[in-house]
Amino acid sequence: MSIIELNELVRRLDFSHLQEMGEDPPLLREWLVTNGLGGYASGTIAGVTTRRYHGLLIAALPAPLGRIMMFNHLSEQVRLRDGAVVRFDGEEWVGGRLDLHGSSHLQEFRLEGGLPVWRFALGDALLEKRLFMPYGQNTVHVTYRLLSGPGMVRLKLRPAVSFRSHDGPVSAPLDEPYTVTVVNERCELRSAGELPPLRFHVVGERPALTIEGQKLRELLYRVEGARGYDSAGDLWAPGYFRVDVTPERPATLIASTEPWEVMLALAPEEAFAAERRRRVRLLELAGPSTRRRRGRRGRKCAR
Repeated sequence: MSIIELNELVRRLDFSHLQEMGEDPPLLREWLVTNGLGGYASGTIAGVTTRRYHGLLIAALPAPLGRIMMFNHLSEQVRLRDGAVVRFDGEEWVGGRLDLHGSSHLQEFRLEGGLPVWRFALGDALLEKRLFMPYGQNTVHVTYRLLSGPGMVRLKLRPAVSFRSHDGPVSAPLDEPYTVTVVNERCELRSAGELPPLRFHVVGERPALTIEGQKLRELLYRVEGARGYDSAGDLWAPGYFRVDVTPERPATLIASTEPWEVMLALAPEEAFAAERRRRVRLLELAGPSTRRRRGRRGRKCAR
C-alpha cells in the first residue's frame, strides 16, 4: 500500500472543540461498522451503550427474524505484571452512576479505512484495540495488541447479552433461560427461542473461560430516555474469558451466529487482512474527489 493510500484511509478525531464545551467526547462520539448483510456493530468511543442500537454484534438473520441484537456489551480489564488491575470499558446505570473507565486512559481514537481503533495507556502498558466485521458474515472480531510496556498483560473480557430485535425496547425482559455449552474452548450461548446460538471463541496465548453467570441490572441508555423511550434494561453475562497479550502475539475475541467452520475459516490476522484489502479496493474504485471528501461533522463517526 502506498503512503498516499494509507493517509487517505486514516481519520483521527479532534476532540478539542467538545472539551472546550465541557463535554466528554468519548461518550458523545459514536462509531458504526457494517457487514454487507444488513448487520452491524455500533457504540460510543467510551464503550457506554447509550442507544438501543448499540452492540458489538447485531446479526442480520433470515426472515422473519431480521436484525437481532445478539452481543450487547463487553466489559474489559487488564492485569499488569505488577498485579495492578485496570478497567478500560464504560457503563452507565440508573440513579446517576457513570463509569467511564476507558475515557481516562484513552490516548487516541481513529478510523482506519472506516474501522475503529482505540489506543489506551494502562499503567505502563500501551494497548491497542481494533474491531471489524468480516464482509458477508454475522461475525465480529475484537483484537487487542500490546504496543509497548511489560512483556505481557492478562486480559479479562466479560461479554453481556440480551437477545432482542435491534429496535426493540431495552426494557424487554431477558430471554431466559440461556444455555451455555463449552466444547474444546468453543462456547455457544442459546436462548429458548428460535434464534441461532451466539458463538464465542478467543484466539491468543493461554485462553481460558470461566463460567460465572451474572446479571447487569438497570443499565441506562441515555439517548433513549431523551427521546422518550424506555431507557433502562438488564443484561446477562455467562462468564468471562482470560487471555495473555504479548508484543509478539495479540488476542482476539470472535463472536458470531455463523457455523463454526465459517467463523473460524480464517485466522484473525488473515480475516483482517482480507477485509482491509477489500476496503482499499473500494477506495481505489472511487474517484479522487470522493477519496478526499471528509465525512460531515456529527455524532456518528464511521459508516
